[in-house]
Amino acid sequence: MPEAKYTCEGDILCGVNFPKDSNALTELEQKHLPVITAPDKVKKDEVFNMTVEVGKYKAHPNEPAHFIEWIEIYSGDTFLFRVNLSGSISYPKVTFAVKLSHAHGPLKAWAKCNIHGLWEGTKEIEVG
Repeated sequence: MPEAKYTCEGDILCGVNFPKDSNALTELEQKHLPVITAPDKVKKDEVFNMTVEVGKYKAHPNEPAHFIEWIEIYSGDTFLFRVNLSGSISYPKVTFAVKLSHAHGPLKAWAKCNIHGLWEGTKEIEVG
């Protein structure tokens, strides 16, 4: 039996959304891209702050009918944190205290909009 092939092209509710061109974000991408602020390099097992902001480039509406439901943080594919939000949150921005013993890949943030699906932002980090 042939292997099934799935495509999400053009369907923002299918899979994870990434910017098509990080140098020319669309309005939808500007509102939904989770932007990570963290050091480029950290010491092994040293606590550092990591901030994730959705709507940094263009404000995301946050009201009961349209809001960011949650933000998850990963080191590569290793799950670190999840914060649940609601439509009463005026601005989806969270800061986490993080400690890494080694880099599993880039820091990754997923943000889930209740209308426009799942969005991913990444930031390279070196653990030494």
